[in-house]
Amino acid sequence: MTAGDWHREEVKAAVRKSGITLKALSEKHGYQADACRRATKFPWPAVEKIIADALGLSPQAIWPSRYDAKGHPLTRRKSTARRRRRHRQN
Repeated sequence: MTAGDWHREEVKAAVRKSGITLKALSEKHGYQADACRRATKFPWPAVEKIIADALGLSPQAIWPSRYDAKGHPLTRRKSTARRRRRHRQN
């Protein structure tokens, strides 16, 4: 979490105040039960959008550190080749 981002407990509370749980929201949209919970901890733009829509906000309003000025998600994934290389070394 970075300054400006909502704390995950704030996200959870806001979703519950809207009348649904993170688990139910995940399942409603065809994701595994813990998808929304994981999106509160780690960047996952598709699921962040689901949470933000449930709250009537943009994902950028909840997690500004995860989005650029135009509202596009920032990429944080390492390249696949780099992950494969690391795996082979183990």
